[in-house]
Amino acid sequence: MPKHYTLQEVCRQIGKNHIYIGQIQSALGLHRPEPPKKYSRAYINFLSKCTAMRLFGVGLGDLQDLFRKEQKLLRMLHVNTHNPSPSWYLDGCTTLDGRDPHRLLLTGFDVGFNAMTGRIQGGLDFGTHEPELFDSKQMGEDLDHVLELYRQQVRKVQRRVEDERGAIRSALSWSTKAFSSDL
Repeated sequence: MPKHYTLQEVCRQIGKNHIYIGQIQSALGLHRPEPPKKYSRAYINFLSKCTAMRLFGVGLGDLQDLFRKEQKLLRMLHVNTHNPSPSWYLDGCTTLDGRDPHRLLLTGFDVGFNAMTGRIQGGLDFGTHEPELFDSKQMGEDLDHVLELYRQQVRKVQRRVEDERGAIRSALSWSTKAFSSDL
């Protein structure tokens, strides 16, 4: 049985207080488990990614935009109909390793193709659902278009992280010299 965590344990693992975590939850409109329900490992992984991106200077607005695009993709793939969990959108965030090209950056969901360069297999559907009166293209939704918008947002976030990487390395080096472990 998978382990679940209290908010206090989540904060300890991420290294941030409940106010910081609450700001991310509010900004992204995340489901908040009410005690005695607890947080899953996938939820912690998701919040850890958000925290890392924030430390690299990725704004909440950019995180919101990325998250909305990922949720849209997941809905268009009918992932939300396959998983009844109130946090269905992040239950696929089983790892912090961002190198798997089949996983969406923030939610970590495995879409089964290279999310940054691959093509979507026609008819791909991750869940069962009631038939729609009109198909998504007739309603103005185009999975390829949403995927391209997602890719643009990922590239924007990636540029921000790459731009800040050197400054963060310098800051870590400085902090190690300035505040040795004699505290």
